[in-house]
Amino acid sequence: MTFFSKLQSLFSPVIRSLLFQEEKKFHNISTLLALLKQKDWMPEFHTIATAGTEPETIIEGKRVLMFASNNYLGLSTRPEVIEAASKALRVHGIGPGGSRFLCGNIALLEQLDRVTADLVGMEDAITFPAGYMANTAIFKALLDPFIGPFPHKKGAAEIYSDEYNHGTIVEGCRISYANKVSFMHNDMSDLQRKISSSSAYPKMIVTEGVFTPEGHFGKVQEIASIAEQHRAILMIDDAHGIGVIGKNGEGTVAHLGLCDKVDIVMGSYDKALGGMGGFLAGKKEVIEYLRVVARPYVFSSAVSGVVAGGVIEAIRICKQEPELRERLFQNSSYIRKELHNAGFTILGTPNVPVVCLLIGDETRAVQFSRMLLKQNIYCPSFRWPAVPKGKSRLRITLMATHTKAHLDQLLESLITIGKQEKLIV
Repeated sequence: MTFFSKLQSLFSPVIRSLLFQEEKKFHNISTLLALLKQKDWMPEFHTIATAGTEPETIIEGKRVLMFASNNYLGLSTRPEVIEAASKALRVHGIGPGGSRFLCGNIALLEQLDRVTADLVGMEDAITFPAGYMANTAIFKALLDPFIGPFPHKKGAAEIYSDEYNHGTIVEGCRISYANKVSFMHNDMSDLQRKISSSSAYPKMIVTEGVFTPEGHFGKVQEIASIAEQHRAILMIDDAHGIGVIGKNGEGTVAHLGLCDKVDIVMGSYDKALGGMGGFLAGKKEVIEYLRVVARPYVFSSAVSGVVAGGVIEAIRICKQEPELRERLFQNSSYIRKELHNAGFTILGTPNVPVVCLLIGDETRAVQFSRMLLKQNIYCPSFRWPAVPKGKSRLRITLMATHTKAHLDQLLESLITIGKQEKLIV
């Protein structure tokens, strides 16, 4: 029996008769979509009328508390940030008009490069309109041939990637000709065994600074030691660490004093910094090379001036107002403690600002989120394939701008539904 014959057997007779009575151009896509809908596995897209980065928003006509926004420090709607973005908007308009090779290399972007590198403790930085673009740029640029066999022959390199790395890292690795090796999550013995058995050159290791679906840190210090031992290029995706971790929001790498051990820091402007886009930071020579070779940088429009203006101001506030991080962690600690006391299984560690509440079954997690929304709490579930099957969860994302009243309303709803669903007693 073929794969799609097996798929057909999962459907009711009525759906089978509709789907399989004649061959269609997108027959397999129709089959898969119908299966996802029948099994209630399709993600839901709710219409949000007001800023989804605020603690309170309007979703489909109802006032709802938002616990799914990565706007950790509340900077997206800070008046100073909006004013800086507005000023840039009046000067540069809404778009760059081209790449930085053409007309897009405005002074604001050169300033953004500098302040970004300074924030994370690296020599220089290159910026992209989306974090996805940064992760799809880096591996091919560093590890594949550009001119002749330089910098490396096709397929000579090897990438060692944590099995829980974000999908954008996985996608970036696929684009490169390098051999890909996955190591077990945060398992240093597995990484050491695999990298020691290879004679490939160059080697590159990539992991995350903060794994938010798990609610804990990557083992950056241990991996840095392994990378040094094997002369491997080391990259840390710190999208969820920038702005949140460290005294000034410098992120995981600088906070741990590893700037001289880590070659590439990937970061995001659309989380704690409240903007849009991503960056790669490292040694000046490496960044200079990326400006010429990184295809998503060369062949895409630049970051817009309006975004750059707002993000530069957000970085200034991030560094000068540590009380924002203090409030964020106070909020996450309060939620973590109360949910633990109520009997929920909470994943991760207290020094990460997201709180991951384990549900388990995928269908049950979806229903839990829907029940929360009926009580005006927006917190979508994380489920397979984003997390391992059977380990679905709620990733409760706290912000510095959440009040005690917001948190208590969340707790009341979670505990009420948790008892109804027999997750707690």
